[in-house]
Amino acid sequence: MNQHSDGSTVIETTQRFDGLIKLNKQMNNDYRANATVNTQRHIQHVAEIPNVVYNHLLEKLGPPAQNPKGWKAWLNNSENRDFRTGGGNV
Repeated sequence: MNQHSDGSTVIETTQRFDGLIKLNKQMNNDYRANATVNTQRHIQHVAEIPNVVYNHLLEKLGPPAQNPKGWKAWLNNSENRDFRTGGGNV
């Protein structure tokens, strides 16, 4: 927690997620296109996002159900590819 000269306070949250990025890369490498075709699997795992990043995105974009276009744009942005766990676009 940091106190600014104007009296405001800033709380900074940090989280290490090296292991998560490694897991995401492995899941991305294991991804098979069309693996859910002709199956009862109707959900596909597309990303793993660390808590601190997710909470920041909730503040910035709102809940995914209320702003799906914003969340899709964030996930499809090449700068965020380390959070993706499957090929293609969301």
